[in-house]
Amino acid sequence: MKLQTSLIHGGGENVLGAVSPPVFLTSTFKDAKIHGYSYSRCKNPTREALEKALALAEGGKYGFAFSSGLAAEDALFSIFPRIIAGKHIYGGTRRLLNNFVKKGAYVVYADTSDLTAIEKEAKFAPSLIFAETPANPLMQISDISALALIAKKHNCALAIDNTFLTPVLQRPLSLGADIVVHSATKYLCGHHDATAGCVVTDDGEIAKNLTLAITTKGNGLSPFDSFLVKRGLETLFLRMKAVCENAMRVFEYLKTKSLVKRIFYAGDPESKGFEVMGKQAAGYGGVISFEMEEGIDFIKFLSSLKLIAFAESLGGNATLITHPFSQTHASLSAKEKADGGIGKNLFRLSVGTEDYGDIIDDLEGALKMC
Repeated sequence: MKLQTSLIHGGGENVLGAVSPPVFLTSTFKDAKIHGYSYSRCKNPTREALEKALALAEGGKYGFAFSSGLAAEDALFSIFPRIIAGKHIYGGTRRLLNNFVKKGAYVVYADTSDLTAIEKEAKFAPSLIFAETPANPLMQISDISALALIAKKHNCALAIDNTFLTPVLQRPLSLGADIVVHSATKYLCGHHDATAGCVVTDDGEIAKNLTLAITTKGNGLSPFDSFLVKRGLETLFLRMKAVCENAMRVFEYLKTKSLVKRIFYAGDPESKGFEVMGKQAAGYGGVISFEMEEGIDFIKFLSSLKLIAFAESLGGNATLITHPFSQTHASLSAKEKADGGIGKNLFRLSVGTEDYGDIIDDLEGALKMC
């Protein structure tokens, strides 16, 4: 079954033959020995349908749906006592990892796009290497296959955050990764109406630990949000195609603007990771970050946008613009922001599925006000 088809039909059929999976809004079940369901904190048919679809989409054996992307990462990181994490990752993930350090875990940050740096840190016997690629928000690209070789050499697991590209454009398990993580709030859901996270793996021991995490912590995704994400998956293939086309048009437009100092986009032929992207991904996604020239009135720029919403998050049908310095990466220290290249002039644009001309017109009108 091709991916476009499996995104629609994955998850299996229910006993009543409903084309759309029912939402089982129940806390408990009777006759558990007959059908295997006892309590929704542990397992729920709606969440299970989503988890099966997620596993199928990423080409893995086991899928797990959590109440948020950070909840998914929390469950994953709790399994591994020694972690090499990407230097360039979402600010909330770094905050979460720093909290694990306070509790006694060993976490070191390194540039996962620099294989020499990862090899150097891997000598300290990590149990997990964790990377975002493309990375949030400067779109650094890490070579998944090369990282997988390093992980296997040092007998540790490799987890890839695939939020920005989704299985439509990139499938880390097929490239040697052991684990795939998503903030399913973003493209997998795609409609700005659910908060969710997921983990997919082929490893039975990791799957057993994730099952235990959901059962004991109660951080599994609710039945209704599971329904929303499952519904979002059905249009993911079409949405990603539209997003990629729109993003390329917006990138070409931004290159012509003198007020835009630098652009960070995985589809930029002049970017450092462009060759690696061509090897491991089928498209460049819809996220573009750009740095504005000094002296720009950012308040006027943002308030002049009519179509594009100034809001955190990404990956939905609506185009959003975010200020990483004060929003997604606000929890980082001044030094961490500086080391990561996250300045006050940086903006991250999540290109949606609107007509690309309307997106460009909105940016043009706002830039004229600066």
